[in-house]
Amino acid sequence: MRRLLDLFFLATLAFVITGAPVLLHQVGQPLAIAFCLTTACFIVIYCERAVPIVVLVSLLFQTMFVAMASPYAEQFSDLDAAKAYNFITTVGFWLTMMARLVLGWDRVSPFVLRMILATSCILGLAGIFFLLGLPLDFRGSTIYMRNIGLPVLLFQICLLVASRHELAMRQTAVLLLALMVACGYVELLAIRTWLDFTNGWTYWGLASAAMRQGADFDRDARATGIVVGDTIDFLTTGLLNSSLLGDLHIRVVRLQGPNFHPISFGYALAIFSAFVAVHGRFLLPLAAIPLLLVVGAKGALALLLLALAYCLVSRFYQGILMPIGLAVVLVLYAAFIFYTGLQIGDFHVLGLIGGIRGFLGNPAGHTLGAGGNLSTNFAGIDWSKYQHEGATDIAVESAAGVLLYQMGVAGIAVIAIYLWLARTAWRLFRNLHAPALALTTVLIATMLVNGLFQEEAWFAPLALGLILAFAGLTFGAVDRRVVSLIQDAKRSPAPNSLAAMT
Repeated sequence: MRRLLDLFFLATLAFVITGAPVLLHQVGQPLAIAFCLTTACFIVIYCERAVPIVVLVSLLFQTMFVAMASPYAEQFSDLDAAKAYNFITTVGFWLTMMARLVLGWDRVSPFVLRMILATSCILGLAGIFFLLGLPLDFRGSTIYMRNIGLPVLLFQICLLVASRHELAMRQTAVLLLALMVACGYVELLAIRTWLDFTNGWTYWGLASAAMRQGADFDRDARATGIVVGDTIDFLTTGLLNSSLLGDLHIRVVRLQGPNFHPISFGYALAIFSAFVAVHGRFLLPLAAIPLLLVVGAKGALALLLLALAYCLVSRFYQGILMPIGLAVVLVLYAAFIFYTGLQIGDFHVLGLIGGIRGFLGNPAGHTLGAGGNLSTNFAGIDWSKYQHEGATDIAVESAAGVLLYQMGVAGIAVIAIYLWLARTAWRLFRNLHAPALALTTVLIATMLVNGLFQEEAWFAPLALGLILAFAGLTFGAVDRRVVSLIQDAKRSPAPNSLAAMT
C-alpha cells in the first residue's frame, strides 16, 4: 500500500508539472518557462526519484493539455511554443544534475561516468554542426539539435537517477501503459467523445487548415478521389497506412493517442508493452496490439514483435549466435523494406537514397537544418518528380539519411555510440541475465534499422528517446545493484567475488 500511495503521489505530481506550464502560457511565456526551470531544479534537489516519471508523463501527455488549450490559438503554429515546455523541463533536470555532478556533490561509479562521457560525445558532435548551421537556418538547426540531443539527455538523466535510487519502474510502466491503452480504446470506440474531451475538434481543425495550404493537398484529392471534409475524414487512412494494402479498401480512423501523433503513439505503446511483457505482465501488452494495428505504425509493430521474440529466445540461450542472428534478421528486414519500397516509389526509400547521395557528395556534412522533414518546406515537395527520378535531391523521411546528410562522417560516429550501448547491454545480460538488458539490446538495434526508413524513429522523443530513457534506467539499476553487491562482498569476502565478474 505504501508503494502504491507513493506511485500515486509521483504520478499526480508529474501530471501537475506537465499541465501547469500550458496553463501558465496563457498568462505569459516567461512565467511558464520560469516555472519549468524552477520546478525542475527543485525536484532534482528535493525529490530526485520523481524525475523519470515526470519526464515520461510530460512526453506522453503534454500535447493533450496543449489540445485542451487550442481554442486560445488563432493558428496551428501558435501551439508550437506550448509544446516545448516538456523539453525545457527536461533541460532543467539535466542542467541541475550535471551541475551537481561536475561540482562533486554526487559521486558516480566509473561505469556510469564512462556512459555519460561516451554519450556526451553525441552532444559535442551535434553541437559543432549546430553552430555551423545557425547562420544558415536558425530554426532548422535548433530543431535538429533538440532532436539529436534529447535522447542523450533522457539517457543521462535516467541513468543518474536509477544509479542512486531504487525506482518502482515496473509499476510505473504498467500504470502509464494502462493509461495509454485506456486513452486508445476511448479514441477507438468513442472518437467524438474523445475529441470533445480534449478539444480535438479545434486542435485538428487548426492542423488541417495548415495542411490544406500545402501544394500536394488538392493534388492528392484529385489522385485518390478522397476529399477531406471534417476532422474525422482528416484522421482517416488505409489499413496500416500502407499502399501495399490499398486493394483491400479498408479505411480506419487512425489513432493519435494522448500525444496526438500516431507514429509516436505507436512507438510508445510498443516500447512500454515490451518493457512490461519482459517483466512478466502480458495482459496489457495483448490489449495494446489491436491499437497498434489501428495506429498503423508498422515500424512500431515490428519493433514489438522482434523485441518479444528476441527476449524469449534469450531466456534459453545467450551464446554468440544471438547478436549474430539479430543482425541477420535486421539486415533481411531492412532489405525487404528497401526492395518493396523501391518498387512502389515509397517516399522513405527515396529520401534515404537522397540522403546517402548527399553524404557521398559531401562527407563532411551540410550542417544541422540542411534537409529533413522539419526544416524543409515539406508540403511543397514534388513527390511525383522524385518518384520518376528514383531519389530525392535532399534528405527527407529517413533519419539515417538526414543524419548522414547533415553531419557527414560525424553521423557515423553517433550511430557507433548507439551500437556501443546495445553491445554493452548484451555483455551485461550475459553476466547478469536481467531481461531488461536483452530488451535494451534489441530495442536500440531495431530502432536504428527503423531509422533508415522513418525520420521519427530517431528524432521523435517517444521513439529512440524513450528507448534510451529505459536504457538509462536499466543501466542505472544494474550499476546500483552491482555496486551494492561489491560493497557487501568487501565487508564479508566470499570465494566467488563479484569483482571478478565486473
